[in-house]
Amino acid sequence: MNPIPTPPAMPMRPLPVAHDDVVDVDLDVRLSTPSTLVVHARLETAVPEAEGEGGVELALVIPRSRCRGERPLLAALLEAARAAVARATRAGMPAPAPAARRVVTQVAGRPHLILVPDAG
Repeated sequence: MNPIPTPPAMPMRPLPVAHDDVVDVDLDVRLSTPSTLVVHARLETAVPEAEGEGGVELALVIPRSRCRGERPLLAALLEAARAAVARATRAGMPAPAPAARRVVTQVAGRPHLILVPDAG
């Protein structure tokens, strides 16, 4: 599994979303089964030494019923990101200020933000 590169100077773009609220790019899929799609992401904070080099790896688990092919509905992706952040926080990751958190995934080798409004 390649880590998601996120140098501070690299501009982050939000994931593009189609008119029907489906994520409009092919995400970095870890696992694809008939019932779920698991997307690779990373939780980052403004205090990198709090979680070690590069952040905490996340697995965003999305029900297939909330996907169109390999592309999830935006609402399903956001729910999966919130759940993954909650799991990472319960697993002992220090809780920084909510505004300092961001969830990042990779699309075609470039990092993109998953805008999770209440990740804190």
